[in-house]
Amino acid sequence: MEKPRVSDNSNNTTPVIARGDFAQALRGEIKLSVGPMLQRAWEITLRSLPWMLGIFLVLLLINLLVSNVLGMFFPFDEEALATQATIDLEQLPVGNIIASSLLQEILMAPFSALLIYVGLVNAAERKPSFEGLRGTLQHAPQIMLVALFKIILTAILAAVLIGLGSLISGGFALILTVLVVIYLQLSLMLAVPFVIDRELNAFRALIASFLVINKTMFPVLGLMALMGIILLISAIPLLLGLIFTLPMAFNAVGVVYHSLIGVDEETV
Repeated sequence: MEKPRVSDNSNNTTPVIARGDFAQALRGEIKLSVGPMLQRAWEITLRSLPWMLGIFLVLLLINLLVSNVLGMFFPFDEEALATQATIDLEQLPVGNIIASSLLQEILMAPFSALLIYVGLVNAAERKPSFEGLRGTLQHAPQIMLVALFKIILTAILAAVLIGLGSLISGGFALILTVLVVIYLQLSLMLAVPFVIDRELNAFRALIASFLVINKTMFPVLGLMALMGIILLISAIPLLLGLIFTLPMAFNAVGVVYHSLIGVDEETV
């Protein structure tokens, strides 16, 4: 029998999303509703904003440090490239740019996961803690492997689909590539939460995320599409709206995970 996904709180008009169950999610028995999840993500963002903004600030500083260090090993002059009227592809250090970008994404993955941790505990009606932040960083090797596997899978699929451009319309191949990449990112969006909450290794976390999300892809797609629109609109007034909507996006991931899997009671 399917468990109810939304329950009403007589003292609060905000929908309370029921805690999910891993086994039911794998069987596709849990039904999600976009409206209550979006409303829930916004409600928990308001009270957790100080924590998330503090982590964002730390992330910016770490990202700057990582970028400078990688720039020493993979140098390229960003200012010179920006001021050139035309870019000579032969002189462009494509290898250094790609290597630096990919390594930066992998190295920053454990720190970005701190925001996912906060989103998870917010969705479970618990407060984040420094102990929980430290616990998240202890999973850094597996989180970095998740990021690496996602990059490899995306690159392989993109290469295959772009290669089809010789057999089908190049424009169609490009559109198909974009759609497949979006699908892949959505399917694997719960991999890091699985590592943090259930302490799965990277490979198991990716498989678990793929299986669970594909049982309820359309509501998740609808939620994330709405979040994308909200992020774009909020960026219009001098990017100030992103102060609220970027944390909301991470909380939305937490709400999806808690609705499908349920955050473990031992996750601080």
